[in-house]
Amino acid sequence: MITRTAFTATGLRVGDRELPFYAGAMHYWRVPRARWSACLRAMHDTGFTIVETYVPWRVHAPAANRLDFTGDRDLAGFLDMAEAAGLAVVIRPGPHVNAELTSFGMPDWVLAEPACQARTARGTPAWMPTPPRAWPIPSYASAAFRAHVASWFAAVGDIVAPKLAPDGPVVAIGVDNEAQMFFRLGAFDLDYHPDAVAWWRESSGLDGEPPRDASDPARAALWVRFKDDYLARALGEFSRMLDAAGLAGVARFHNFPPGHHGLYDIRKLQAAIGGPVGIDAYSPRSAFPEIRRRALACTGNAAPIPIAFEVGVGFFPWFPPLDGGSPGTPPPDGDVTRERDHLLTLLAGGIRGFNLFMAVERDRYYGAAIARDGRVEAHAAWIKPLLAALAEVDWPSLRRVGAPAIALVDCKADARFGIATNLLDPMTPALVDALGLGPAGVAELGSDAGAIAARRWQTAVARALELAQLPYAIVDEATPEDELASYRAVIAPTGDRIDRGLAQRLRAVAEHKKAIVVIGPGTPTKDELDQPFPDALPRRVGRLREGSLDDLAGLAADLAKLAPPADDAWQIERSGVAGPRSPAEGRGGGQIERVNEVRVAAFADPSGKVRAVIATSDAPRAVTATLLADATVLRDPFTGERIRVDAGRATIAMPPRAARLLIVD
Repeated sequence: MITRTAFTATGLRVGDRELPFYAGAMHYWRVPRARWSACLRAMHDTGFTIVETYVPWRVHAPAANRLDFTGDRDLAGFLDMAEAAGLAVVIRPGPHVNAELTSFGMPDWVLAEPACQARTARGTPAWMPTPPRAWPIPSYASAAFRAHVASWFAAVGDIVAPKLAPDGPVVAIGVDNEAQMFFRLGAFDLDYHPDAVAWWRESSGLDGEPPRDASDPARAALWVRFKDDYLARALGEFSRMLDAAGLAGVARFHNFPPGHHGLYDIRKLQAAIGGPVGIDAYSPRSAFPEIRRRALACTGNAAPIPIAFEVGVGFFPWFPPLDGGSPGTPPPDGDVTRERDHLLTLLAGGIRGFNLFMAVERDRYYGAAIARDGRVEAHAAWIKPLLAALAEVDWPSLRRVGAPAIALVDCKADARFGIATNLLDPMTPALVDALGLGPAGVAELGSDAGAIAARRWQTAVARALELAQLPYAIVDEATPEDELASYRAVIAPTGDRIDRGLAQRLRAVAEHKKAIVVIGPGTPTKDELDQPFPDALPRRVGRLREGSLDDLAGLAADLAKLAPPADDAWQIERSGVAGPRSPAEGRGGGQIERVNEVRVAAFADPSGKVRAVIATSDAPRAVTATLLADATVLRDPFTGERIRVDAGRATIAMPPRAARLLIVD
C-alpha cells in the first residue's frame, strides 16, 4: 500500500514536507457555496494550515438509493476551493459525526432498520435523547449496519479518492467520531445486539449471555472491559472499509469526547485504526487543571503525535455558556480570553496540533471565529497572533525542557468496578463527570469503596506532582515494560486490586532496577477481575502513605524525592507568601503557597535553545510569580508586552486561572 500522508511526531508528512496541524472547522454544507471562497481565504489569512470538515451521511444520503453531492453539498467543489485557497483538508465521514445534527448525522432510513439498532439489557432499542429529537442508536457490531456504512464510504471514496494528497488537498481522514457508545457507558445499558453478544463471546472466551447486573462481579468487570474491545474492533473495521473505498494510504485519526481520560483506551484504539487518537476539549476555567491532565494523558499515550481534535471556539446552544456569557462579552458577563487560555493550557500539556471547532459560523452553534461572509469576529482576534507565534518558533519541532521523569499509571482495575456498581446505572459516567458530582466521578454513585479511593488517589498524586514542580506523564496500565523503564520513577496508585499484566510489568521494572516503582497506599490482593492475587510485588517497591490523601503538601514532599532537583532555569521561584489550604487540596492543616499554583512549561528547539514558555495558574485570584529564566526578554505575542529578565528573574503577572504564552527573544 502506498503511503500518501502520515502523522509524525511533528505534524503531518505530505510528500516531502511536514505540515503543521493547525486546523479549523468549516461545515461546507451549512455555508452557501457563494461564500465558501471568502471563508476559506479568511482561514488561510488567519494562519490555519488545514480546514477540517465533516462529510455527513445524513446530509448526502437523505433517502435509500439517493445521493446528493450538488450545490451547497458539492464536496468535490469544496475540496477544489480549499486547495485554491492554500489549505489542506481533513475530512470526517463518520458514520457518526454529531455536529449537532439530528441523529448525529446518520440517516433515519438506516437507523429505522431493527437489525441496525443497538439493544439495551432489556432487549429494547437504545435511544439517544438529544435535540431536536430522540433517535435509535446503531449497533456498531451489527453486520447490517456495517454493510450500510461500507456503501456510504464507497460513495465518499468515489469523490475523494481523486483528491488525495500529495497531488490533492485531502491529507487525513477521521475514523468515526467520539466513540464512546454514544455517551451511554453505563455498565448494563448496551450493547446487547445479537451480533454484539457474539463479539462478547469471542472476546471473553465465555459462553452464554453477557451480564445484565453486578451479581457476578468478575463477569461484570469483564463486560465493562469488553466495551473497549467492542469499540476498537468496530473502528478497525471502519478503517478497513475506508481502505476498500479507495482511501488507503492517507493518515487516520480518531477523537475522544470530553470527559475523564480514564474512560478511554487510547492505545487500543490507536492500534485498531493505525493512527493517533486525540481529545476534545470544551471547559470553563475551573476545569483547566483537569484539561491539563487530559492533555498529559494524551501526550503520554498518543502515538506518534498528541493532538486536540476539537478545541471549542463558541459552544452549542442547548448547554449553558462556558464563560458565563456570549463570546466577546466583557467580564463579568463574559470572558474574552477563556478560549485562548483554554488552548494554551492544552499546549502546555504537550499537545502538538489542534482543530479549532468552530472556525466558520454555522447553525446550531454560536460564537464561531469567522462569520459566513469571511469576517473574523472580534472575540477571535487572538487566533491570528497565536498561529503567527507558533509559526515563528516552529511549535511542532519544540520539545519540553526537562522530559517527564515520572510516569503516573492510569490504573483501571478498580475503576471498572466503580462503573459496574453504579447505583443509578444506566446513568453514563460521562454525564456524572460533566455534572461534577464528586472527585471520584461515577464511582461516587457506586458501592465499591476501592473504586472511589482509586480515582481520588489518582488525582491527588497528579496534584502533588504539580505542586512539587515535577514534570510527569500519565500513561495507560497497558504501557509496555520498556516504555515504563524509560522513566526514572513509575507511580501506580493501588488499593486491593491490580491488573495482572500491569503487576508483571511493574515487577520486571523493579527487579531489574530499571526504574523506581511506587504503589499504594494499598497492597493488592486481588486482580482486575476481583480474583485472588497471591503474587507479591518485590520488597523494593515503594509505598504511598495512607495519610497522604489528606496531606497534599506532605505527599508532594515525598514524591519530590523520586527525581533529582530540576535546574534553576525555567522554574517558578518559591515564595514565602502563603494562603490557606482549600478543601480540594486536603484537610491536613498545613498551608500551600499560592505562588505554587503557578507552573511553567518551557519548550526548546532541536538545538536546545528555549523558544517559548507557557505559564499556567490554577489560583482563583490574580498572582505575581517570579520565573527563573535564562534569557534577556520575554514577549507576549497577544499584548506586545516585553518582560525584562533581570539577574535571571522575570516577574510574571498571572490573572485568575489564566495561561500566558511568552516568546523568548
